[in-house]
Amino acid sequence: MPPRLKRHYSVVAHSSDVVELRYGTWNPMSFTLTDDSGTGTLLRLIGRLDGTASPDEIAAAEGVSEAEVEALLDELGRLGVLEDGPQHALDYHLDHVIPNLAPYGQRRRAQATPVVLVGDASLTGEVEHVLAASAAAGDVSAETASSELREALARGATTWATDPLAFEEEAEAFAGWRDRLVVVAGSTLNPLELRALNRVSLRHEIPWIHASADGPFLLVGPTFLPHRSACYECLETRVTMNLREGSVYQSYKRALAEGRATGSTVPLDAVLGAMLSSYAAFEALNFALTGRSFTVGKLLAIYLPTLEFTFNEVLRLPGCAACGPLAESDDRELYFELRTLLNGDGSA
Repeated sequence: MPPRLKRHYSVVAHSSDVVELRYGTWNPMSFTLTDDSGTGTLLRLIGRLDGTASPDEIAAAEGVSEAEVEALLDELGRLGVLEDGPQHALDYHLDHVIPNLAPYGQRRRAQATPVVLVGDASLTGEVEHVLAASAAAGDVSAETASSELREALARGATTWATDPLAFEEEAEAFAGWRDRLVVVAGSTLNPLELRALNRVSLRHEIPWIHASADGPFLLVGPTFLPHRSACYECLETRVTMNLREGSVYQSYKRALAEGRATGSTVPLDAVLGAMLSSYAAFEALNFALTGRSFTVGKLLAIYLPTLEFTFNEVLRLPGCAACGPLAESDDRELYFELRTLLNGDGSA
């Protein structure tokens, strides 16, 4: 695709040779480009970066060398202000849904990624409704996971961790979710089922996104891309490491495994359910239409008592038992007191 500036950048012309690229309202970020040669072409070249012309066409139209255009594109690429396609659902809407704003003859993207919905019917139903209402001409298809596969996940939550053979046999039933986006939306958090889905995702390379309520928080994301972003077990380990009372979380998981934990008997409030579903649906729509998402490698947390919104970066965990290289995940230290060995203490 021909180069273009990301839509959210505003072009502020201080002169024909000094151009500022700015985005944001409360905490704006900007980059200022200056053409020290004073040719007066910088502003016009940037104005051409609308995705309708290739670099050589821009050079010919403005009467400059292709090397000058390529140098400008290299600098803009370094700043991260160029894009090669829609970055989220709103960009897709401008490119494809509103024909008057789309360049004539622009090729439509490939078929959108189908969506599979897993979780509480009240939440997944709302997500499905939003996807159906927002997608262009039925581009995004959504279906609810079958009861057989839901039951397989529930069984796997308690058996797969200790019975790898059962996992190998039952995971094959999820092969039909390849090339689909799985959206898991629940009013409560069940880490055992999410770990089971995580293993299925890694096995079949199925992208998925998680959304749930957890105490005073609404959690959306991360969007998990198998072997490319942090997996659920990376997230779980990092969260546990930062908990003040990690033993409470482990006790909850043990109660789930032993069947002693009961689900919430009070449905998620309609307003909170609508908030959670709408954010999950927006992220699902982003990924389904563009292959991108704001929550890849990030967790959106909404703290309800003060309505704080935070994006927390989630990095891959070295040596993760689920997605890490086998050599690292199974690595063990030979000597646990290395100082004794280095000091030559023969009493060790």
